[in-house]
Amino acid sequence: MTKYLLIALVILMVISPLLWLRQTPGQARITAFRNRALQLGLKVQMVPAADADPADRQPDGVRYLKPLVPDPRGIMPVVACHWTLLRGERRGRESPFPGWRWFRDPAPAALEPAIARCLGRLPSSVSALRVDAQGLSAYWPETGTVAEVGQLAEALEGLFPDVAPGLGLAGPDALR
Repeated sequence: MTKYLLIALVILMVISPLLWLRQTPGQARITAFRNRALQLGLKVQMVPAADADPADRQPDGVRYLKPLVPDPRGIMPVVACHWTLLRGERRGRESPFPGWRWFRDPAPAALEPAIARCLGRLPSSVSALRVDAQGLSAYWPETGTVAEVGQLAEALEGLFPDVAPGLGLAGPDALR
């Protein structure tokens, strides 16, 4: 009897490290989100929160970035102004978008209709929308479904031509 117990214990010791390598359901969901984002041309980055102090470099947020890329001639586009919108924050300035506030500098008034369309298409769990030197990004806590990644990509794609005009990246084929 002791012999069989010892064999079972050895087998369990050999198998248990293999069980630790399996993804949890939450890890599998996040992997699916990030793989879909890559398919749609978005970069996923661990970054400080959208409203973090510039000195605070602790990555505690996830942003889905539609990056600026060189045009066919190799010219890198430049975004004229950088801005951040935060959802439901008390910090920042009032914006024309209900439930959203400007963090530091607002976007030009000419962009407001395009921003309003983008905000209407974003998943409700997106906490911030930002334009900076890297491109256009949405801060998303990676909750919900993989379909929301497509929704997020379409919203960013719709705003992208207004933020970086002249790139010729608009249209539904640009997402594929």
